[in-house]
Amino acid sequence: MRTGLGSLLGKSLKRGGLGGALLGTTAAGLWWQLFKRPLPRAAGELRVSGVEGSVEIARDRWGMPRIRARSPHDLWFGQGFVHAQDRLWQCDLTRRVTAGRLSEMAGEETLLLDKLMRTLGLRRHALREEAGLEPEVRSQLDAYCAGFNAAVATDNRPLPAEFQVLRLDFEPWRPVDLLAGAKLLSFGLSTNWERELLRADLVRELGPELAEKIDPVYPGGNPVVLKPGEAYEGDGSTLAAQISELREQVGMAGAAGGSNNWAVSAERSATGGALVAGDPHLPTGMPGIWQQNALELGDRFCRGAALPGIPGITMGQNNDVAWTFTNAMADVEDLFIERIEGDRYEFEGEWHDLELVEEQIEVKGRSAPEAHRVRIGRHGPIVNEVIGADDSQPLALRWIATDFPGIGRAHLEILEPTSGAELVDLLSDLTMPVSNLIWADRSGAIGYKAVGRIPTRPGGCPDLPKPGWVSDYEWGGAVPYEEMPAAVDPGAGFLVTANNRIAGDEFPHHITSDYLDGFRAKRIEQLIEADPEHDLESFRRMQNDLHSIPGDEVARRLAVLPDPGGQREVAAIERLKSWDRQLGPDTIAGTIYQAFLLRLAQDFARAAIGDRDLAERWLDRSDSGFTTHVTSPWRWHAHLLSLWEKGDDELIGRPWDELAAGALRGALDELTARFGPDPEGWRWGHVHELRFPHALGDANPAFEWVFNRALHPGGAQETVAQVAYDPNDPYHAIWAPSWRMVADPSDPDRSMWQAFTGQSGHAWSEHYDDLQPRWMAGQMQPMKGEGPWDTLTLSPASSPEAQ
Repeated sequence: MRTGLGSLLGKSLKRGGLGGALLGTTAAGLWWQLFKRPLPRAAGELRVSGVEGSVEIARDRWGMPRIRARSPHDLWFGQGFVHAQDRLWQCDLTRRVTAGRLSEMAGEETLLLDKLMRTLGLRRHALREEAGLEPEVRSQLDAYCAGFNAAVATDNRPLPAEFQVLRLDFEPWRPVDLLAGAKLLSFGLSTNWERELLRADLVRELGPELAEKIDPVYPGGNPVVLKPGEAYEGDGSTLAAQISELREQVGMAGAAGGSNNWAVSAERSATGGALVAGDPHLPTGMPGIWQQNALELGDRFCRGAALPGIPGITMGQNNDVAWTFTNAMADVEDLFIERIEGDRYEFEGEWHDLELVEEQIEVKGRSAPEAHRVRIGRHGPIVNEVIGADDSQPLALRWIATDFPGIGRAHLEILEPTSGAELVDLLSDLTMPVSNLIWADRSGAIGYKAVGRIPTRPGGCPDLPKPGWVSDYEWGGAVPYEEMPAAVDPGAGFLVTANNRIAGDEFPHHITSDYLDGFRAKRIEQLIEADPEHDLESFRRMQNDLHSIPGDEVARRLAVLPDPGGQREVAAIERLKSWDRQLGPDTIAGTIYQAFLLRLAQDFARAAIGDRDLAERWLDRSDSGFTTHVTSPWRWHAHLLSLWEKGDDELIGRPWDELAAGALRGALDELTARFGPDPEGWRWGHVHELRFPHALGDANPAFEWVFNRALHPGGAQETVAQVAYDPNDPYHAIWAPSWRMVADPSDPDRSMWQAFTGQSGHAWSEHYDDLQPRWMAGQMQPMKGEGPWDTLTLSPASSPEAQ
C-alpha cells in the first residue's frame, strides 16, 4: 500500500469533491486560469522592489535558470525569485509540513503527521535559530526571501493551480521557513530511531543471541570508503554486548535509504585531470526534489542541484572544484526511556519539570482546532503518541539536528572555494544531513570527507533505547570536524561511496550500524578497475549500470538446488542459468530472482522470528508521512545470502534447501497470481513501475492525468542505477537516481547533468516532465546550459536617479 502526502491530500480532495467539481465545469477558461496563466514570465524586463541592481535570469532549452548578479544580495534575490516562479507549490507544501499545518487544507488524514511535526518542533527550533543568525547570514537569507516574495507580488499572475484548487493564499516567506526546510531534509534521511525500537523488540522476543544473528550487519568482503580496493574484514556487530549492559536498567530481561558518488585521479583519467560523478537516490514525486541552477557573481560561477526553498547549490561545481554527496546513514538520533510522573521527569535522582507546549492544530472541516500537548525533557520531546508506541515507557527523541542551524556559510559561500581543501574547510560549517563528500579539483586532486554533525556517545550503546534517568548515556557534544573520516589522493587512484561502510573498526567514534550492504560500491569499484582510464562517457555508462551482484549469487545457488520442485520450478532455474545478471526492463529471469529473494526473506523472517507481527516489522518500511525508507530489505541481501551459505538449519527449524525450494514455489505462485501464467507478462519493466506522484494526483482521474507521471525502468536496490521498491508493495519502485552529474573540474564546460523529472513545478509547462525520456535513455545535458535561451531581466523598481 502506497502512503505519503500524495495519497493523503488526494483523499481529502476526494472526500470534499473539490477537484471533481472544479474540473466538472470543463470550461476552457477555467483550464486556462488553472494551468496556463500561472506559468512564469521568462523573457523581457520586470521592475521589482528589493533588488539593488539588474539581475539576469536566462533559461536554457531545458528550463535551467542561469542567474547573473553583481552583488551577493542580488544573487540570492534572483535565486529566490526563480524558486518561487518555478516551484512555489512545492516550497509551500514543504513549509506546511515543517510547521505541522497540512490539516488546514487536507483535514483529518494528515493530523497525525501534523502532530509529529509539532512534536519534533522543526519550526520552533527554526524560530530560535532565526533570532540568533549572524548578521551577514541573516542579510543574505532575507535577500533570498525578498526575491521569493517579489516573484509572487510582481508579475500579476494567478497562483499555481494547486493554490487555486485548494483555495489557499500566499504567505510571505522569511528565514525561519528556510531553516525549517533544511531540518526536514535531515529528518527524512534519518531513520535510526525506528531501528532502535525494532532492535529492542527483537531482543525482548528472541533474546540477544538470536537477535544478533537475525539483525543485518555490514558484510565482510564489501568495500570500505577509506580503504578503496580493500574489503571490510571486521565482524561489525556489538549488539549483544550493548544489550547485556542495558538489560538491568531498561528492564528488557523479563519483558516479552541511497546514493552513489566516486572520483578518479589524473592517472586513471583519459583527460589528464581528475573526474567526479554523483547521483543521489531519493523518493520520486512531481515535481522532483532538485532544480538545476547556475549562479554567476562576477567571474565566479556555481552550477548544480539546488533545493527549492534553500539558497545555494547542494551538489555541483564552481570554477575550480566539483563535488557530490551521499547519505552517510549516520546515527544522529537516540531514543531515551524516561521516568515520568505527571509533568515531571527524573534525572540522576532529582525531579525536573517538563517543558509543556500547547499546540492548536487547525483541521479542515472542524469548527474547533485540535489541541495537542508536547512534553519536552532534557533529551527532547516525548514521542510515544506520534510513533504509535506504548505509553508504559515514555520515549524521548534526542536528535542532533535540533542543536544547530541547517543553513549557514556553507550554503552562501559555495562559489568561493578554489580547491578541494578550501571546499572541505568551508563545509566544516555544514551541520546536516551527515553526508559523504567526494570532491575533485582543477589541480587533479581528489578527496573524501564525512561532513555534518555526529554525536559522541561516551556511554556507548548507540543501537538501542537507553535509560534517560541516569547520566551514563548522555551525549558528549559533536565529533570534532577534524576527527571525521577523510582521505586525499589515495594510492588506489579512486574513491567510492554508496552508503557503504565508511571506516574500519579502528575508527574511535560510532557513525552508524545501519550501512547498506555495499553491493553498489563493490560494482562501482569493479567498473573503475576494469578500465585503465576513464572519461565522462564511461562515468555516464557506470551510472546507468544494471548488473546485480547478489542476483549472480542467487542464480548460481538455485542452479545446484537438490530438489527445486516440479517442471515450472526447473524452467525458472533454467532461465536464471542463462540470465546475463542485468536487471534491465525486459528481463524475465531478473523478475524471478527478485520475487524469489523477497519471498526467501519473508519465509526466513517468519521461521526464525516466529512471531508473525514482529517478523513483518523486521521486513517492514519506515514511513514518516512524507518520505519512505525501506529498512531491512536494502540490508538483507548480503545478510540473507550469508545465512543461507552458513546453512544453520536450527535457526529456521528446517533445512535451508527446503526453505529455498519453498520460497521459489511461493515466488512463482505470486508472479502467476499477479501477472498471469505467461512469463512474458513478468518482464521487470512491466512489474517494476516507477511512479512520480503529485500531492493532488490521486484526487480524481483528471488530476491523475494532469499531475502524476510513471516510468518503467530497470534496476533495483543493489544496482548502481538503483531503482528500489517497497517490499510491502512489490515491485512498485519508490526511490531512484534523482539527479546525476559527471564533472571535469579542469574543463567545467564539459560537465553534464541529468534529473528524473523536469525543471518546472507547473504541470502545464513544457519543462514539467521533458527530462524523463532522457533520464530513461541515460542522456545528459551540459551544466553550462544549452541554447536557445530566454532572458528575463530584473531591474530596481525605482529609477537610478531616484536611488
